[in-house]
Amino acid sequence: MTNTKYDKKAKIAIYLVTFLFFAWGLTMNLVNALNTPMANYMEISQTKASLLQLAYYGAYFFLAIPASIVARKFGYKVGMMMGLLLFIIGAVLTMPATYTMSYGLFLFAMFVTASGAATLETNCNPYITKLGDPKKESFRLNLAQSFNGVGNIVGPFILGSLIGETIAPGQSGFEVAKSEFLTGTRTIYIGIAIAIAIVFLFFFFIKLPSPDNDDEQVSNESTPVVLKRLFNVKHFRLGVIAAFIFIGLQVVGMSLFSSYAMEFWKGMSAGTATKYLSIVSLLFTVGRFITTPLMNKVSPNKILGIYMTISAILMGVVSLGFGKFSVIAFMVAYLFISIGFPTIYSLSLVGIKGNDAKTGASLLTMSIVGAALIPVLISAIGDKLSLQVAMAITAVGFIYCAWYGFVGSKRR
Repeated sequence: MTNTKYDKKAKIAIYLVTFLFFAWGLTMNLVNALNTPMANYMEISQTKASLLQLAYYGAYFFLAIPASIVARKFGYKVGMMMGLLLFIIGAVLTMPATYTMSYGLFLFAMFVTASGAATLETNCNPYITKLGDPKKESFRLNLAQSFNGVGNIVGPFILGSLIGETIAPGQSGFEVAKSEFLTGTRTIYIGIAIAIAIVFLFFFFIKLPSPDNDDEQVSNESTPVVLKRLFNVKHFRLGVIAAFIFIGLQVVGMSLFSSYAMEFWKGMSAGTATKYLSIVSLLFTVGRFITTPLMNKVSPNKILGIYMTISAILMGVVSLGFGKFSVIAFMVAYLFISIGFPTIYSLSLVGIKGNDAKTGASLLTMSIVGAALIPVLISAIGDKLSLQVAMAITAVGFIYCAWYGFVGSKRR
């Protein structure tokens, strides 16, 4: 690694890219927080409101490959600027959507915003991973992803401070509360658009350093050829599966926590369960910050294996339904779940460089569609059988992720 990678421009680039992790973390959890109040004030069913998640996470599936093609042909910087531009357009589209109270237009705005987030993630993750000492790839990505976790906390907090208490249709003050909700939502996304536009200008004028062995020239290889080569790499192939499973388990736990807590912690209200969920998010973020420095001393694959094993054990305790004890185990599990996705991501790309890393990053980004599919499947099982059975299935999924850390991630 040459010293030029650590000059002032490289540091500025890392700071800017790390901010982007915060930005898409904020919008991702903001969508989850909008689900219930959107159903209430738009007077639509909870099922229809859940289309927000489908629109958001679905964009990751559709935009990841196109984003990687742009990165392969024009470099990471152009890919990131494309993501920023989509992000700004999507945020601005929330203005007419909230003024006209058009849920369809709001869904489209979320899809465009998520398209920007997906494009950024496809470019930022491999860029941060590869820009520096290869031995510290997991450390760099986990550190950047820690700020993604901070965004997860900040988004719902800002929304809650702007919209106040939710009032049901037909109750006194409903129209006023609805107006506050729409205005608050619009204000947040206008602020996001302005902040991202400023970052876009920085990217426009600053020359970003390129990672070693990065092929910035036009690539004439077709995407199928690159994909075939990548899927011949066993630890990458298994990593994509692990990422798909993990992100689905992470999201399903968050979505089912409140229901589980109210069922097994006697006397817990919906409001209290929501507050406990914020503690879960906090533990998730703390887990990343306190674990990331360990990756300079302990192999990331061992940390992943140990953390996922502990997560599986804790979710096994959750599946047994031991009242308050199981609810606390559920919360503590997220301290260890925290490092899963970025560590799987970086381990999957070990030894993969240049244009192959860009395409590989797009496939790992596409795996985020697991956050849209797995929660639906496990929630359905929970409805048909029980939440305990649903939690037992998540424990099995974490066992696979632990196996990937200990065995599957080893480069052959």
